Amino acid sequence: MPGGIDPHTHLDMPFMGQVACDDFYSGQAAALAGGTTMHIDFALPVNHNLMAGFKEWQRKAKRACADYGFHMAVTKWDEQVAEDMGKLTAEGINSFKFFLAYKGALMVTDDELLQGMLRCRQLGALPQVHAENGEAVALGQQLVYDAGVRGPEGHALSRPAVLEGEATARAIKLAKFVGVPLYVVHVMSIDAMEEVRILCMRCQ
Repeated sequence: MPGGIDPHTHLDMPFMGQVACDDFYSGQAAALAGGTTMHIDFALPVNHNLMAGFKEWQRKAKRACADYGFHMAVTKWDEQVAEDMGKLTAEGINSFKFFLAYKGALMVTDDELLQGMLRCRQLGALPQVHAENGEAVALGQQLVYDAGVRGPEGHALSRPAVLEGEATARAIKLAKFVGVPLYVVHVMSIDAMEEVRILCMRCQ
């Protein structure tokens, strides 16, 4: 039986003051024990610099004990990012992730998403989205906090399913406009799943 491939991992990844507990050795060792023999990890830019992020993830991956590849996140847009995307595809990275969530950290605007999707089409690369409405989530977080909610339940309360559904639908329609395939990562709610189902029913 062939080994499994996990297309969406975050090993040794820093995020909002924390770092994922598994690195490329411990995470891959656990995956191998369960039959997953290859994965694709998300590399983050360093200060929005894609090539610096790629080099940093190559350094992290020196502890690897299994096969792996990289996606690269795009967290801003300018001509340097467009150029670096071309360099990265030459290095074998052919998928780029855009965050519609995490305002003030990783989130891109619709304009930046459109430019990134267009560049992906030019390169024959696959755009991916983390689909939540970051503006609305930020408002939801403030409203939940102001209501006195301080526990982990505030996370779900601040980002109801409708916000994932909206962002998923928006990303799908923008990808259709640009004329590029789209990978919506970790579909987490019925609202988002319904948008994907509608798309599949239309055979688009």
